[in-house]
Amino acid sequence: MDVLGSASQVLLNLSLTQKREQTDIRALASGLRVNSAVNDPSGYGIAQRLQTQVNGFQQAVQNVQTANNALAVANGALTTITLILQRIRSLVVQSRSDLNSATDLSNIQAEISQLLLEVNHISSSTSFNGIDLLNGQFQTTAPSSPLANSAGYGAVQVPSPILNPNGTTPGSTVVNADGLGNPGPLVTLQGPGVPPPSTYVPNFITFTVTGYSANAIDPDSGTAVGPGVYVQVQSYSANPALGAAPLYVDTSAVAVNSGPLGPTFIPNPGSYSGGGSFLDLLDFTLANLTQQDVGSSISFEVLNPPVSAPPNAGPLYVQNGPQEGQTTAISLPGVSTAALNISDISILAPQTVNYQNVVQGQSSSNNIPAADAEMRVDAALSQITQAQAQIGAQMVALNYDANNANTASVNLTASVSSIQDANIGATVTDLTQQQILTHIGTSVIAQMQVSALQITALMLNGIGIGVGAGAAPIA
Repeated sequence: MDVLGSASQVLLNLSLTQKREQTDIRALASGLRVNSAVNDPSGYGIAQRLQTQVNGFQQAVQNVQTANNALAVANGALTTITLILQRIRSLVVQSRSDLNSATDLSNIQAEISQLLLEVNHISSSTSFNGIDLLNGQFQTTAPSSPLANSAGYGAVQVPSPILNPNGTTPGSTVVNADGLGNPGPLVTLQGPGVPPPSTYVPNFITFTVTGYSANAIDPDSGTAVGPGVYVQVQSYSANPALGAAPLYVDTSAVAVNSGPLGPTFIPNPGSYSGGGSFLDLLDFTLANLTQQDVGSSISFEVLNPPVSAPPNAGPLYVQNGPQEGQTTAISLPGVSTAALNISDISILAPQTVNYQNVVQGQSSSNNIPAADAEMRVDAALSQITQAQAQIGAQMVALNYDANNANTASVNLTASVSSIQDANIGATVTDLTQQQILTHIGTSVIAQMQVSALQITALMLNGIGIGVGAGAAPIA
């Protein structure tokens, strides 16, 4: 009987059983089938790569949430600016009343000026984690404005009657820098070829047919035009390049039924003496006018092309995925009063200047600067609303990014779990089996030790070694 050989086999099996039992105990204690590469080399490598992806997605979700918080701060600041602009607009409307005294207008202007300072303060101080949000450094495109058009220059009509060639006033005629619109507006702006932006003075323009004469004489040139109407042009701008005073007023005599006149220009009064820019309006065509057109007018705001993004500006990038290059760009506008084109608005009655660039005194009305202020504030409100819509759209997109990253994280976590996690039921069953085998193996080893002693005693007795002490030795 090969007792020693059998014992070695039993010991080997017992050792394997105990190792498997220890593996089951570790799996049950940790809940993982794969605790290290020893348990499953290929599975461990796959699980670690997947877990790296999971960690990346989870951090991406945190990045997106942080970006959303920053956008919420910016949106809150824009909401405050909206309230300020609405207050400014109310003050402008309040100022457009002849019942206001000069002191009243000064007080209104003082509040407007203070509110404009607050807009600049919000623009420069709104920050998140020490990063300024609304100073224009994250602006990627030129702001859109209702005062802008495809030609690069802006011309937006103020609601007012517009002349057709026959003197009728259509319900709506849009005047724009392309010269498009219903036939025969009082003024049609031509192409943007002149003036270049560097010499252009943005301003608020009003054309008014003020009167008729059977022998009209042009006030500037002294030329008699015969039966004609007088067309007054009022051009307002706080830009000193316009002339010696903010409000340029000039009247020309135009012969009736002379046909559309143009293209022609309004020369800057400053250019009369050789200073300032050459033009303060795009070239325009004046409609065919008759005596019945007296009293008609049109007003519009004309601006330079929108200011492009600052040279060093660029979007704010946030990584929204686990891999390099998986980023989303966030754009935030600059909302200073300069960017909103409202830094120089005023509701005070301005000084006037004539064609010879001679100051004529103070205007009797603040209607022109107040109309200019109202249009600019309306445009600024539209610009802020657009910025808020852009921020809202970015927040929605970021929420989808977060949802997508969370979904991917959950699915990858499930994949890691299927590789690493222990099957508790199967592991408990296997542990019980190994414990029984260990008990049996230990018992077998113990029994084999007893059997070995018995066999040894029999062998010794068989050769006389095991006899009593008093027995005679073998001969």
